[in-house]
Amino acid sequence: MPDSPAITARVGLRAVGLCLVAGYVDALGYIGLGGVFAANMTGNTVLLGGAIVGQFLPRLPGDIGLLLPVLSLAGFAGGGCAAALFLRRERGRPPTRTSATLLTVAVMLAVAAGVQRWGGPGSVALAVAILSTVMGVQSVVAIRVGVEGVSTTFVTGTLVRSIMNLVGSPIVSSALRAEGRTNAAVWGCYLVGAVAGALGLRTLGANALWIPAVVVSLLLPMV
Repeated sequence: MPDSPAITARVGLRAVGLCLVAGYVDALGYIGLGGVFAANMTGNTVLLGGAIVGQFLPRLPGDIGLLLPVLSLAGFAGGGCAAALFLRRERGRPPTRTSATLLTVAVMLAVAAGVQRWGGPGSVALAVAILSTVMGVQSVVAIRVGVEGVSTTFVTGTLVRSIMNLVGSPIVSSALRAEGRTNAAVWGCYLVGAVAGALGLRTLGANALWIPAVVVSLLLPMV
């Protein structure tokens, strides 16, 4: 049975909201928290590789050390695994576990905002760990309650999927083209979120992380 227009609209709004949050948090983390990503684990894997080499070649350009990439990767993987285990048996509506998980995301973003606001310079590692864990949790939630074939944090895959669906598939179908356009739009939302994150950091400084906490809270009624 096809979803009603209201449900389809809520799904779209959830995907847009979570994608904007991911781009915002990733930009803020990279620019404002020591040059490490909160959602882009491809980038953090490269940073970790450079940091490993930097242990043997101390003058390697751009080396940020092992701690932040390891914390981010571990936090993302841990958060994703916890969310996947917690949500894997949920079926039907109302999705109480999904709502609880999304509420946890909002609370953890607020905690990270508090750490950034009042924790001082030494709290960067804690903020990175919290934000990366949040992004791991959010990625699982987004897949479960979002649009099929769309990820809100896997930006490289989103772009490749868009290209293949729009111009690279030997089969031309309206469904593939629609998915390609959706993935292109998701990439655009991520970019808008990243721009907003940079602007938020520039204008709000240590208060910038309160914005995504509020956005996720507003998405709760749409689950």
